[in-house]
Amino acid sequence: TTANYDAVGDILTYTLTVTNTGNVMLTNVTVTDPSATVVGGPITSLAPGASDATTFTATYTVTQSDLDAGLFVNTATATGTYTDGTGTPQTATDADDATVPAVQTGSISLAKDATTANYDAVGDILTYTLTVTNTGNVTLTNVTVTDPSATVVGGPLASLAPGATDSTTFTATYTVTQSDLDAGQFVNTATAVGNYTDGTGTPQTTSDDDDATVPAVQSASLSVDKALTLSPDPIVVGSVLTYTVTMTNTGNVT
Repeated sequence: TTANYDAVGDILTYTLTVTNTGNVMLTNVTVTDPSATVVGGPITSLAPGASDATTFTATYTVTQSDLDAGLFVNTATATGTYTDGTGTPQTATDADDATVPAVQTGSISLAKDATTANYDAVGDILTYTLTVTNTGNVTLTNVTVTDPSATVVGGPLASLAPGATDSTTFTATYTVTQSDLDAGQFVNTATAVGNYTDGTGTPQTTSDDDDATVPAVQSASLSVDKALTLSPDPIVVGSVLTYTVTMTNTGNVT
């Protein structure tokens, strides 16, 4: 009677209707379920053609594995007894199953944070922490983090439970170039990806991006040196003097 479930601890409820489809009275009618908790009964006797939809009910408490599976399927068995013409006890049984789908929410969050405050030279190393959090209700597997610019080390994570956070498996580094100094800052984006399987057995993927900005400490500086390289001897009015002028970029930006 429960349409679906989306959280650990949800209670699934079931109605259990038993019908005597034979031509003899059934006695000591019971219903069992290896997964769910059945309450009610036994029914002392059930006449041919009679149905009982009120004596037995069942409940089941959802686990994480049920959410990860995408659905919960369980089977109940009804048993009744009678005595044949020789006085020998006989048993009649029937089983039926029910499927309840999960409402899965596959979701991952990535937080990328620079641990390097700034940079001021080509070759400086920028370092980053990468924190992944499972923000959904299903277990994520083979969790990875990629970054097209930085070098990511660590992982993949074999599994990440709902609500769990990992801030130690993945780290990233980047080596500063001249263009990064000229730009005045370095911005790059990392992507976290996690996987799970839905109730039909189809693989699903969830992802999240986050970027981090590290500013450059730019130093614009120019040095000019002027030197006389050619002059007549003696120098008189009208003499042509030749100089070399040398300009040097003494800063760290182009």
